[in-house]
Amino acid sequence: MANETTFTGQGDNLRAAEVLNTLLWSNLVDMTDLRSVCLRLGDVGGSGSDTLTTTQISFDDPMTAASVDETTATDNTAIGDTALSLSIAQQIISYSMSDKLMITGNASTLDLNRLAQAAADAYVLRFTDQVCGVIDDFTSTVGTTGADLTVDDLYDAIFTLEQAVVPTPLACVLHTVQYTDLQSSLRSEGGAIQFLASTQDQIQAKGPGFKGSLLGVDIWASDSVVTANAGADSAGGMFGIGGVAYAEASARMSMPGSIAAAVPAGSPVYAEFARTADPGLSRVVAHAFNAVSIGEDARGVSIITDR
Repeated sequence: MANETTFTGQGDNLRAAEVLNTLLWSNLVDMTDLRSVCLRLGDVGGSGSDTLTTTQISFDDPMTAASVDETTATDNTAIGDTALSLSIAQQIISYSMSDKLMITGNASTLDLNRLAQAAADAYVLRFTDQVCGVIDDFTSTVGTTGADLTVDDLYDAIFTLEQAVVPTPLACVLHTVQYTDLQSSLRSEGGAIQFLASTQDQIQAKGPGFKGSLLGVDIWASDSVVTANAGADSAGGMFGIGGVAYAEASARMSMPGSIAAAVPAGSPVYAEFARTADPGLSRVVAHAFNAVSIGEDARGVSIITDR
């Protein structure tokens, strides 16, 4: 017998060597979005400056008793004031694809539109990195180096902020290991302590990474939380509104060559295509301008525990 048509015989010509599944598989990535727990001070787009300055006033003086003689004047009280300045900086990411990859692609493969979405999503990742890069700078600190995070540590953080008269709501950002250590500690707790796990509606409202509420504190977990003590610990944090502040600069005009890309709601991201004819490459580049900083030191506390 001869000339049979088989997969192993003529398969390299009659059949595709590989068939791609219609599912575009996205590997695990931490998409924790911390924009909702930070105070947005403003948008400097079109302002003529790259710096936003906010006056901070301390109205913490109570009245005093007036002179009993009813004629002696009272001295003026000095108003406590400082200023917080945030200078925006450019954030950027780009992806590139070859002509051969795009020409041979089909509806299920990676294309420039999907890369444009990924580039825009990268702003969320960058913003979370920026927040986690400042919450370890609060002057107040709780936790024990080399020791797992416990419910007692969470209480200590809450007490620190309550003693500083920080108003609720409070937000807590923990490394994923700190969060699982907290869960482990909760297993041995008795009494009326209850962890209220996040619902799908809450995640949609508060953003990815929101885990739920404990002791009245909203908790986020992210692997972007930085290390402390030469990598032995994680430096999470708890803060009230205004503990972490940010400024952005939205594009106030149609940037030359920019495209309409799906971007995180309310973010300043804009994207554009770039083309290199030889050897045949197309790029999508996403830009954003922002700044993230501690807004008021007394409104937050760093949580330093084992990594």
